[in-house]
Amino acid sequence: MAIKKIEDFLDAILMEKPTKNKLNKLGISEEELKHFMDSILQGKDTKAYNRILSEDEKRVLAPEAFGYLVNLLCLKSIDRDMFERIITLSMQFNIFIRKQIDKQMMDDIVNFIIFSGKSEVSVKDLLDIFFIHESEFDFDDEIQ
Repeated sequence: MAIKKIEDFLDAILMEKPTKNKLNKLGISEEELKHFMDSILQGKDTKAYNRILSEDEKRVLAPEAFGYLVNLLCLKSIDRDMFERIITLSMQFNIFIRKQIDKQMMDDIVNFIIFSGKSEVSVKDLLDIFFIHESEFDFDDEIQ
């Protein structure tokens, strides 16, 4: 971008209310300007988070369950770290329940993690919310 064009761009975005005509001359829509200003002022990461499930994860997480998680991430109801923690816990949980995690189960898992007040949630905690007795499993073999 030429220096003159950068100066024009900065002039346009620093104006209290840039005119549509000035924005059009620069090739910027009002929506693009608003998105740019929001990301600058709030310091938000505007990069998309691309996550592809491994074959094992695809086997464990139903497409609706993964879609639900992605939607929560897009809505910023959960962050990337929690997104990954939920997937990891789901994988560990599957070792014990031996069935695919559907959307309803994922919703229960997410709600428990968010509202439990615990900083760390274990597979044992997840077994409790699904009323599975710990005595049914040998936790010495648990994968962490």
